[in-house]
Amino acid sequence: MQRLKDKKADQLTVRRFNMSAILKLLRERGTLARADLAKELGMTRNTASNIVADLLQAKLVVETEFRREGAGRPGLLLELAHDGGFAIGAEIDISRIIVEVVDFRGKMLWEESAKSGPHLSQSEILSRAETLVQNALDWGTGEGLRPLGIGLGLAGLVDSENGILTYAPTLGWKDVPFQRLWGERFAVPVHIDNEANTSALGYHTYADRSKARNLAYLSIGVGMAAGLMLDGHPFHGSRGFAGQAGHMKIRTDGEPCTCGDHGCWVTEVGLPALARKTGVAEIDIDKTAEALRLKDPTVCATVDEMAEMLGLGIANLVNLFNLDTVVLGGAMRPILSHMLNETRRTVDQRALSHPRANVKIKVSGRDDDGVFGAACLVLDSIMNDPVKLVRSL
Repeated sequence: MQRLKDKKADQLTVRRFNMSAILKLLRERGTLARADLAKELGMTRNTASNIVADLLQAKLVVETEFRREGAGRPGLLLELAHDGGFAIGAEIDISRIIVEVVDFRGKMLWEESAKSGPHLSQSEILSRAETLVQNALDWGTGEGLRPLGIGLGLAGLVDSENGILTYAPTLGWKDVPFQRLWGERFAVPVHIDNEANTSALGYHTYADRSKARNLAYLSIGVGMAAGLMLDGHPFHGSRGFAGQAGHMKIRTDGEPCTCGDHGCWVTEVGLPALARKTGVAEIDIDKTAEALRLKDPTVCATVDEMAEMLGLGIANLVNLFNLDTVVLGGAMRPILSHMLNETRRTVDQRALSHPRANVKIKVSGRDDDGVFGAACLVLDSIMNDPVKLVRSL
């Protein structure tokens, strides 16, 4: 009996792997015929056809136009189903809450946001976030789509395996069990992660056409974190707390940090550092961008100095991880393009020649990477284990 169970478990593992491989290949390539899937993935045509039949029944893929090659029988092309379900992405930070609905192909369909702020209590912010998530669920189901789950990106230390926000310094929250609370409230799977990690996942999966194997997404705002994709996979570390790049020590005589230490990278690069260096109480990033456009000498000198410090930290990351790509995003995105040349120059000077040889440093082209990537947590959970969804039907 035990051997029979083991055999069934092995068959289920192979089925899960094959389903996942087909979905990911269709996500990458767009449309393919069954014969192409079998050839690319080293399956027999019969195996590929059986797996595709299950995915068609689960409405995760659809058949599209015929393709004729030579004199043989034309074959139907396959692609991911845009109506295969919808994922909800949410992000909560110190100034706003934003929620998006994303279809199974990764296309954003709906968005709504609300203001947050340090003057609001935790319960008030959570209430606003939960209202937006409920609105998203109502909209998606009203369109006749099935909900696949909720992804949440948060700035702070996140125990993603257990779905707990361990500590969010900008919000002042500790030990919030989002996976349990929202799972019970909304009755769908809930996934949470640090917002830099969600940004890295979304960018790597849907925006990076070069498909870098080793990528860091630096989310720079009130704080700073690095979402890491190493060897093509998200890297979380031993307890899920990897990527706290803002607390790398960059100066021995640096400014005090909110973490209790001093000389952290985030004390030199980010909105609080920019406010301190320019002598204002709070930064208006759009006004700062305008001052840069008008070549205000004080603002330009300050931002150039910050760009150098940004490059110094990136050089450390390049040396450590031999990265292909570094993507810059977050609340500082409107002025990051101004910093690129100085940042790249510093990396060229300070990183080792071989690790830096092919690294690309760029600014993200969108301002919703974190929330979009949170929705991608849900899509990836289906891509990695579609058997759960297929068996539930």
